[in-house]
Parts: sequence; C-alpha cells; structure tokens
Amino acid sequence: MAKIRLITLIVVLVLVAAGFFFTRSGDDGDLAGAELAGEVSLTHPGEQKTVDPDMSPPDFFITGKDEKVTSLAELKGKPVLINFWTTRCPPCVDEMPDLDKLYREYGNEVEFILINITAQEKSVADVTTFLADNNYVLPVYLDRQAEVARAYGIRGTPTTVVVGAGGEVVYAAAGRISYEQAKSLITK
Repeated sequence: MAKIRLITLIVVLVLVAAGFFFTRSGDDGDLAGAELAGEVSLTHPGEQKTVDPDMSPPDFFITGKDEKVTSLAELKGKPVLINFWTTRCPPCVDEMPDLDKLYREYGNEVEFILINITAQEKSVADVTTFLADNNYVLPVYLDRQAEVARAYGIRGTPTTVVVGAGGEVVYAAAGRISYEQAKSLITK
C-alpha cells in the first residue's frame, strides 16, 4: 500500500512539474527586439476581471512597447483588423505577406492588431525571428496565456476578425484570408 502511495505521489509531482514547464516555456521575459508591437490581455495589468462571454466583440487591453495601455473599445472611429496566428501554422505563414502588404498600404487608416497566440509557440524568440527573417513590419502583439484567443472563441488559426469603425464585428472567420478579401473588408 505504501508503495502505491509513493508511486502516486511521484506521478503527481512529475505532472505538476511538466505543467509548470509547459506553461513557462513560451515566456522569454521582457519583449526583445523592435519586431513586436507589444502584448494584449483581457485585464488591465495588475487587475482581475471576469469576462462576459456575450460581449461582441470582447474588449481587451493592448500594451505597446512604450508601455502605453489602450483598449479595443478606445479604437472606435477606425476599422480594426484583428488576426490570430502562430508561426507553427502553415496557413498563417502563407497569409502573412498579404497582411503585411495590406498594413503597409492601409496602416494609417486601419488599426491592425496581429495577435500571436504565444502560448502555442516554443518561445517568443521564434516569433521575433520569423518577423525579422521576413522583414515584416506588422504590429504583432503577444497573447502569452491565450486569454484573448479564448475570449474570441478561437478554435483554429489563422482567424481574422474585422471590427467596423463603429465598434461592431463585420467579419469573423477562421482560415487564410487573401489580400483582396481583407482589403474589401477594411475599405467598405
């Protein structure tokens, strides 16, 4: 009986250690490199908040490299293109040149928030290396705990959400989006 308890204790300790390792493996500390625009979260830094699942679109906080915090709700007045992606997703990688081109052309007229679901990455360095290697200038924000992705019900990547200038969702779909399709959504 004591042997079974010891084995059970060891298994539990191994599972706890593995869980801690996997939840911390994507955390590289502070943002490194100019390739990242910042981070996103559902709560203001240091604040706890319960998310109402019926909100459309769910609001979230955007913390820039300069540590300035704004929210999605504060971006009313301009269309907002939100794209959830990872470097390990082939369709995400395929659509990135189109999104970068779109950002270069419409970045002053449209808010672009490319949300890397960092919890699904090996490391932040993988994200910054991917962006640098491809010379992308898109504003990429880290969703380290995938909390914003969960609030939006993201089941697969890439997923694009377009919010109109009035704050209403005008498009939300999983799958690769082309330059032409995205352009038609943000220039309506």
